[in-house]
Amino acid sequence: LELGKSVQKNKGFTLIELMVTIAVLGIIATIAAPSFGDAIKKQQLNNTAKELAYLFGQARAQSAALRKKVTIKFANGTNDATTFYWTSKYSDIRLTSDTTDVEFQPIGLVTKRNKQIDNPDFNPLLPENDTTNPKKIDKVVPLIFTLCSTKLATSKEISISKTGVIEKIENKAGAC
Repeated sequence: LELGKSVQKNKGFTLIELMVTIAVLGIIATIAAPSFGDAIKKQQLNNTAKELAYLFGQARAQSAALRKKVTIKFANGTNDATTFYWTSKYSDIRLTSDTTDVEFQPIGLVTKRNKQIDNPDFNPLLPENDTTNPKKIDKVVPLIFTLCSTKLATSKEISISKTGVIEKIENKAGAC
C-alpha cells in the first residue's frame, strides 16, 4: 500500500443478504395480501352503492326534465329516455332487497312501489271477489335497497325519501 491511498471497501450486498431480504418481503406480502383483497371488495361495494344512488338521482332528474314517468328496472337491458336498467357489474355483489321497479312521476317524485301478494285472509270456500274476498292484495314495498357482497360480512343500504331524494347510504354489518 502506498501512503495517502485509502483502502477501498467493497460496496454491495452478499447473496445471503439479498435472499434474506426477499424472504422477509415475501412473508410480509403473504400477510398483507388478504387485507388488500378485503379493501378492494369494500371499495367495489362502496362504488356499486354510489352508482345505484346516482342512477336514482339521474332518473329523478330525467322525469322532471322530460315531464314523463321514468322507470328503473333491476334487470339487464338497454337504457332509453324513460327506462333505466341496473344490475351489479360485480358477480359477488347483488341486490338482496325487493326488485320491484322504481317509478318517478313526471314531477320527479317517486311512486309508491306495490306488488301483488297472496291474501292471507282469502277464503277458498267463498267465491273470489276483488272487493270482499280478493285472492291477491297490494303490498307496499319500502324504498330501501340493500347491496350485499357475498365475500364480505357487510352490506350497504340505500334509502330513498318519498320525494325521490337519497336519504342515506349506510353500512350494515352481518352476513348477507
